[in-house]
Amino acid sequence: MTTFEHLPPPSLTDAAADERTQPFWDAAKHGQLVAPKCSDCGTFRMPPGRFCPNCLGMELEYVPLPGTGTVFTCIVVHQPLHPSQADHVPYVAAAIEADGAPGIRFISNVVNCDPDSVAIGMKVQVVWHEVSDTLTLPLWAPA
Repeated sequence: MTTFEHLPPPSLTDAAADERTQPFWDAAKHGQLVAPKCSDCGTFRMPPGRFCPNCLGMELEYVPLPGTGTVFTCIVVHQPLHPSQADHVPYVAAAIEADGAPGIRFISNVVNCDPDSVAIGMKVQVVWHEVSDTLTLPLWAPA
């Protein structure tokens, strides 16, 4: 298991996926970043709701992404939500615009850097955090 600097407090141990989201988690387990795309009009759909917001199509496919992106917005969390999480601050929560998927933003964390160095427009690349046997999370690190 890889060790990361400035990892947020643990909260998830299972993806709790459904038939529309399971392909994302299956790909993540294998170290591949993917995004859902409407099979009818090509619009990327995140989250992958039942209907495409552009054409109302119901079919989607998951397409591989290069695993790079740009910080769209971020915040450094300095205050733990609970005293038991004091060892996990500071950490960076961010929205990452994924390269190769217009309109897609992943809500995740930027790790392996000084949290105060993370800024809007920063180039990042995906790194994988295996939380459990059923959950691997995409995190982001400076590119």
